[in-house]
Amino acid sequence: MAENAANVAIVGGGLAGLAAARTLHKSGVNCTVFEASGSLGGHVRSEKIDGVTIDHGLQTFNSWYPAVKEILQPGEYAALGIRYFQPAIQTLTDDGLALICDPIRAPHLIPNLMRSKARSALSFRDLLALRRWLKSELSRRSSLELRSIKQKYIDEDVKTCESLDQRGVRRRTRAVAIDPLLRAFLFDAENESSAIFAKWMVATMLRGNLAVLENGMGELSAALARVPGAEFRMNSPVTALEEDGDGVRVAVNGAETEHFSYVIVAVDPRRETELLGSPEVPTTSVSSWWFVSDEPVMEEGLLTVDGTRSTPITSATEVTAAAPSYAPGKYLVAANHVHPRGSNPADGPSVAEVQRGLGSLFGVDSSGWELVKEQKFIDAIPLILPHSLQRIGKEIGERELQGGRIALAGAQHATPSIDGVLRSGQRAANYVIAQLEL
Repeated sequence: MAENAANVAIVGGGLAGLAAARTLHKSGVNCTVFEASGSLGGHVRSEKIDGVTIDHGLQTFNSWYPAVKEILQPGEYAALGIRYFQPAIQTLTDDGLALICDPIRAPHLIPNLMRSKARSALSFRDLLALRRWLKSELSRRSSLELRSIKQKYIDEDVKTCESLDQRGVRRRTRAVAIDPLLRAFLFDAENESSAIFAKWMVATMLRGNLAVLENGMGELSAALARVPGAEFRMNSPVTALEEDGDGVRVAVNGAETEHFSYVIVAVDPRRETELLGSPEVPTTSVSSWWFVSDEPVMEEGLLTVDGTRSTPITSATEVTAAAPSYAPGKYLVAANHVHPRGSNPADGPSVAEVQRGLGSLFGVDSSGWELVKEQKFIDAIPLILPHSLQRIGKEIGERELQGGRIALAGAQHATPSIDGVLRSGQRAANYVIAQLEL
């Protein structure tokens, strides 16, 4: 058994693991990061195919996320090359596409708003009821992970669909805009997620602008991975962890066991259960498709949802409308389909069905589009169901510890958002720092 000079091991080189490494570094703690694959970033990475950049599924960056600004230096943040979508969404109604936006935030979109089928999507009573539903969250401006959520509110929490019903949000705006938007951003096909979490997620969208990064979302992972003093071991799956009196023995791919004072496990829910026997958490599966077109698809960079549920599309956009560098000289369309919980992604929509659906969604001829890649992410996104917010609160708790020397991080211990995953890594690292009494 080898004694490692680096005091702390991090299992997993996704955003949570990288945030933990950065937080440790700021306190002068070196670490070794074990990554099972050949690349860092976990679910936030990019690749190039024939000169076209595609991400690990259609995902967006929110300019409000405070954790990103805390963990990165100002110069690093500026260098991300954030490219914004318009501060609005587009939804397909039976009468055509409707633009939903705040004219005060986006006065330049008023002409588009006047031309859209907004009247077919908007109910004034629904909008007033929605504001009442969001009222308690709109006055807050912090990551959900930085709050101490009282047990009373956790006990009273209900499904998002039930909470909206209780507040009287049940007319046309609900069906055509609100429910599709929640499905797209909660990755929850039936809006079963916690109402507390849903309100927070909607409020984050009102506080910031959605965006992608100029050279792909993987640029965020690349920036986070620049950690002086950290040792990254790629293609090094950790196969066993065993806590002893003064540390943790870490076995990597059948090789010699190494000994660390503390370990942070920052892997996906299924891997965590396999490695540590952690309780399973509910998850959802997502499929994504990337197509290139020779002609522009959208006039403006807008996230689009299907308020009719007549296509298999949960969310879609022309990525190059915001960031042309994704596909120079071409037009790149990305789409997500969130599978109902418990369903088999293999039974999901075919490429042809998605391509036709995108044509209907955008009102264009999509028959000539070329498929760049189809992606399937099985059990990829943890669901935050009612009464499960104990794993999110401000302080690290029993759910985030395995004994006293193994701390847990990842989306299953936070909100399934970039902000939440980074906070989970920070929290686990700060626990270790406190134990080291630095």
